[in-house]
Amino acid sequence: MRSLAIILLLAACGTDSVPHVPDGPPEPPPTPFTECDSDPGSFIRDSFLAITGRRPLGQAEVEVYRALWTQAEAQGLDPRTTVATALTRTPEFRPRWESALMDALRVQRIDVQSMQACWGSAGEETVTPDLAQQIRDTDAALAAPRGTSTMLDVARSALALDDLSTVYRAQLFNLVSLPPGTANVGPVEAELAQRADLGGTFDSAWLRRDTVCLGCHNSEASVTDSDDPAIDRHWPVAGLPEKAVYGVSSGVAGARAHGMFRISGFVFAGDTTPWGLSESCGQFAAPGTVPDDLADVDTKLGSLTGKRTTVYELDAALRRGFDRLRGRGPTLADGAIADPDEALAWLVTMAIAEEVWREIVGSPLTIANGFPRNRGASELLTQIATELAVSGYSLKHLVTKIVTTDFFSRQAPEAGCGAAYGYPAVFDPWTTSELDPEHRGNGPGDAIAWLAPRTLAIAASGALWNGVTLAAPFPSEGGAFCTGSCEELTGFCDEFAFCCAEAQAVCGAGESPNQDGVAFQRSVGIYLRNSEPGSRGLSFQARLAWEDRFGSCGKPDTAPATPDFIDEVLAAAKAQPDATVVDVVRAVKDRIVGEPVIQAGESPALEALLGPITAPASTVDPAAVRHLCGVLLGSPQFTMSGLPGRDGEIPRLTPEAGSFGAVCARLDGVALGEGRRVTCVGGAIAIATP
Repeated sequence: MRSLAIILLLAACGTDSVPHVPDGPPEPPPTPFTECDSDPGSFIRDSFLAITGRRPLGQAEVEVYRALWTQAEAQGLDPRTTVATALTRTPEFRPRWESALMDALRVQRIDVQSMQACWGSAGEETVTPDLAQQIRDTDAALAAPRGTSTMLDVARSALALDDLSTVYRAQLFNLVSLPPGTANVGPVEAELAQRADLGGTFDSAWLRRDTVCLGCHNSEASVTDSDDPAIDRHWPVAGLPEKAVYGVSSGVAGARAHGMFRISGFVFAGDTTPWGLSESCGQFAAPGTVPDDLADVDTKLGSLTGKRTTVYELDAALRRGFDRLRGRGPTLADGAIADPDEALAWLVTMAIAEEVWREIVGSPLTIANGFPRNRGASELLTQIATELAVSGYSLKHLVTKIVTTDFFSRQAPEAGCGAAYGYPAVFDPWTTSELDPEHRGNGPGDAIAWLAPRTLAIAASGALWNGVTLAAPFPSEGGAFCTGSCEELTGFCDEFAFCCAEAQAVCGAGESPNQDGVAFQRSVGIYLRNSEPGSRGLSFQARLAWEDRFGSCGKPDTAPATPDFIDEVLAAAKAQPDATVVDVVRAVKDRIVGEPVIQAGESPALEALLGPITAPASTVDPAAVRHLCGVLLGSPQFTMSGLPGRDGEIPRLTPEAGSFGAVCARLDGVALGEGRRVTCVGGAIAIATP
């Protein structure tokens, strides 16, 4: 074996003693990845999907925002920031991020822990920042008159105020109000088991830490840490937050870290509600009246200690921590955060920032132990978490910063911009272990990612259904269990928060929906509850479910007779006698995948499906057009991000809502900050300055 190794080594090295000198001048160094931004059209398409949850309505909408891009450049503004800022002001921004926040906060949609009673409907008729401002500026323990506001009101108010910290504080109470229940154990064991369940949700969604994992992986030390950067696999963000939060970096027992999620003597033990929220979000013993802990646990988390701690004290600690971070970021002394509440809020801040990053980019910045695996991911997490805190927990600011980084909307791999693996390993952190040093970075292909399944559903309904949403926040259970009269189903919904979708349908004299219900959402990987967290990416089963639902571009359960996009295109085709099947194809491709052109080699397949593509559009079979739509909805160009489509001429069959004039009019008056606003006069986009 050793002789064979020597022979192979000699063969690889050659026998020439004189090194080979290449002919001609040396090749220039590859373009830095920071200079591989996509073109304006691609950035606009990518940003639409990331920020609003839908793709542009077509080339015309892209052209409106391209005009805004040009105006920004003419005024010396950053065009990417300008476009992103305008997109955060669209009507779709709120519902898109409302649903993303619900998933991030583990708002369970079905079964006995369903949070529909608190999240399923709003108690207020209008949305204002007032409720979120009240939560931001006061502790939950402060007495307030009982109202009708639900967590849905809180989330909408927080988005109006543009402060995410308020949602993460308020949801603590709804979380603890729905313990999982136990059976065949004593009261102490039941109490501890339920706390472990609730605390596990908190650790995962709020902190990104696991009290078990901290023994081997924390900000101070890790079994995968090394002084040699080449083999270092542990790159925590600075601050040593676990040391301040738990007292020691390796953490404390889970029972102590979760002591504030007590049920006994607190939940169902009074009629007070935090900030005067609706009783549907939970009722609790009044602050200061809670007895010593049934399980005799001395809580330890941040500044929380003792045997009478509840989520009231946890809320107060987070409020203090957020207030210390807001506007300035973490305060480090000798590399550590000294204040325990600030450290606790910093963990939550990093969790929020990473959740938004993953929703937009498609991959996390940390691995399963909650820490970045390489320098690039650590630096990015530090950057975006600090931006979030300094901005006052502004989602709009964070989203804009993320889409303007050098890791969003990159040139396609075939463009050949830069080295093949010239990006830091932030998309795929495991490439740092490649044997070949040249392969240890990431490439532009790694930036292509599956859409989150709920975003995929939003994008499909946004393309087809003119405002009707596919993935209902609390889907129909379907099946034979949720059947009965309006009165029966309403009673079951009121008492158990179950079968509410069916109750609404039956009471509204409609049929019980199920095509877009739980079965569909479960199959495509949408989050439903903690035991069914879903998954990103269409598995074989998920793809079959997606094809079953959209193979023929069907209409929504809730509006089966309402004209959709396909109906509008076919109606426009009939109204224009000289329109051909080519025009129909261009309009459909433009809306679904952002390519208003027929690529070379596509014509034979199109003719096999639609007939002669030069034939009059009025002759095309509507079912065949819907089949084409279904094929496009299942394509990588639609189901993945990072494949933004190609520019072309505006299709002549573009529906009126997606025309240049209509989009321009909707953008008129949108504020861009610093007194600037978009204007649309005579069909021309401009930026008005103070």
